[in-house]
Amino acid sequence: MIKIEKKEDCCGCTACYNSCPRKAISMKPDQEGFLYPLVNVEKCIDCGLCDSVCPVKNKMEIEQFDRSAYALRANSSQVVSTSTSGGFVSPLAEWVFEHDGVVCGATYDDEFRVIHKISGGGGTKEFRGSKYVQSDLNDCFAKIKIYLEQGSLVCFIGTTCQVYGLMTYLKKKYRNLLTIDLVCHGTPSPKLWEKYLSEQKSKYHSEIENVVFRNKTYGYHSGTMRIQFKNGTVYYGSARVDPMLKSFFTEISSRPSCYNCRFKTLERCSDFTIYDCWHVSDLVDNLTDDDKGFTNLIVQSSKGAKLLREIADRYEIYPTDLMTAIKLDGVMIQHSAKSHPKRGEYYMDLDKESLKMHVQRFIPIRKQDYLIERSKGILYRMGIYKILKKII
Repeated sequence: MIKIEKKEDCCGCTACYNSCPRKAISMKPDQEGFLYPLVNVEKCIDCGLCDSVCPVKNKMEIEQFDRSAYALRANSSQVVSTSTSGGFVSPLAEWVFEHDGVVCGATYDDEFRVIHKISGGGGTKEFRGSKYVQSDLNDCFAKIKIYLEQGSLVCFIGTTCQVYGLMTYLKKKYRNLLTIDLVCHGTPSPKLWEKYLSEQKSKYHSEIENVVFRNKTYGYHSGTMRIQFKNGTVYYGSARVDPMLKSFFTEISSRPSCYNCRFKTLERCSDFTIYDCWHVSDLVDNLTDDDKGFTNLIVQSSKGAKLLREIADRYEIYPTDLMTAIKLDGVMIQHSAKSHPKRGEYYMDLDKESLKMHVQRFIPIRKQDYLIERSKGILYRMGIYKILKKII
């Protein structure tokens, strides 16, 4: 029977939940809003299957493979402009759909809760863009296994712990499974996200039409939260002033397991690892950074290498030195986020005041940050915003 004695020992991947033959496990939110497995002891037959699929308790066999690295972006400028970085996932997902496969990745439901969803076509836009919230996987692992056993091609996209959770749940390798893991700082709770959305809707007196966590309004290097409301209002806020983004980037809001992540290794069980490419001009000779965005890619398997050769013509792609790319852009590949010293207090008091007041109490926003935010549009159009950003 799965027992969570320390919260840092559970990443919330749902492998145990999906594996239980008696449906004795449910995923329940704790006081902070993170999901943890809860066992109904009356239904449990103590078969031990839940423990055997836990990625924290069980190590995965990693392919011995000469890993390679690339900086790339989709050929489609529209895909790149609507992606967080270079849009690696969209062309690959299109290839999967062309081969009658399905894609499982993070998207929004009708209330803009972040969930994992399985799609058999109809476009790739919903899977684009970072979503800095822990997604609800629900029964996706069980559904993926059915597709795989039927012989369908499946592409799964998730954080590293989610990919490991899927692989330990499946207990064997499938030739028709492709996996992409996202290098991440950590995952804030759905409860925090829902509080943020509720207050935004109240402030702007409208329901929400669309959300982009890192919109390229001011270029790739200045990602901005963009919320479009149904009344026509559009909100913009960078990590300097936006309560959700500031909570995320100051490491005060992630799941306890994120601060001692068991999956921070260079060699991973996925086929591809992707992360932001902030220094493309340093990684690729004679390439000017146009601030539209590139993705760093690590090919983690022979299967991934074969696929990349097949779909390479869908990208602008440049080989890079693996260790240089990691040194410049990939510190989070091998290192966990360092918890903010007031993280515990932050979540303990979350319900007691507005999120704006809460953030100001724990991670204060400076007056100069608000001034820069209000002036950013003018500074960006004058071409001096990037210079100013480097010196403040």
